[in-house]
Amino acid sequence: MTGNYNGDAHRQLVMLQALHLQFIDDATTLDARNVALDARDYHLQYRAARLFAENLGDPLRLDNLQSLNNLWLVQYDRFQQQQRPFNNAQARLFSRQTSAAYQQAIHGECLRPHSVCQ
Repeated sequence: MTGNYNGDAHRQLVMLQALHLQFIDDATTLDARNVALDARDYHLQYRAARLFAENLGDPLRLDNLQSLNNLWLVQYDRFQQQQRPFNNAQARLFSRQTSAAYQQAIHGECLRPHSVCQ
């Protein structure tokens, strides 16, 4: 069973997307201080979203969050391993992947019963 639409869950996905895309931007310019802040902010928001989904008792939301977090981890690990900024091609690819993944998750939230999405 799928739970009803939840505006807070929707907002959390939008915020996670913004934080993830900001990380990609900062990792492209190699602003090391901001990359560290981006990672901290992302993990804090992810933890809040995960706790919220757990509190709702919604395994589908938890699975979606885990998939999004896995994408974050792959990109963050790539940044750490290469020890240099993302090049423009990487930044475009990672931004497209990230936007597509979050838009799918947000669309899924909007497909739930009682959605107010347009």
